[in-house]
Amino acid sequence: MKMTIITFLITFLMVNCQLESSQAINPEMSKLNGKWKLSKIGYGFPAPNGPTEYKPTYEEVLDFNFSTNAFTRTKDGKVEEISNIKTSKLTDGGTSSRDIIIFEKDSTYSFYSFTENPIYLVLYQAAPIGSVLADGNSYFYEKVK
Repeated sequence: MKMTIITFLITFLMVNCQLESSQAINPEMSKLNGKWKLSKIGYGFPAPNGPTEYKPTYEEVLDFNFSTNAFTRTKDGKVEEISNIKTSKLTDGGTSSRDIIIFEKDSTYSFYSFTENPIYLVLYQAAPIGSVLADGNSYFYEKVK
């Protein structure tokens, strides 16, 4: 009789136990996750003897949320872009591949990387899926704390 009651209680508790559902985020996505503020823009092909980068005169913030696969870009506090996103790799025709972020709403992608010191998220100018942009600018973002 005791075993029946104990078995019943354990079964009852297990059925009523709610497990927290969480989506696992891979390490690369967790590195991207959060808010990033535009710090500087590097020219794709600068003019001879001209500057290679410049500081923007506006404030741009990117917000990556990989638990919901959502992306928001604001410029001077105004929402400019909202999209679902995902990360992938794109081969360059050979054996090497590069990391990309796909912006599903506009069917575009952007190559991304990180610098070491200081730490920047570097996004290459977005291009339509299926095309390759050869002379685009690079956008350097610092993590918002």
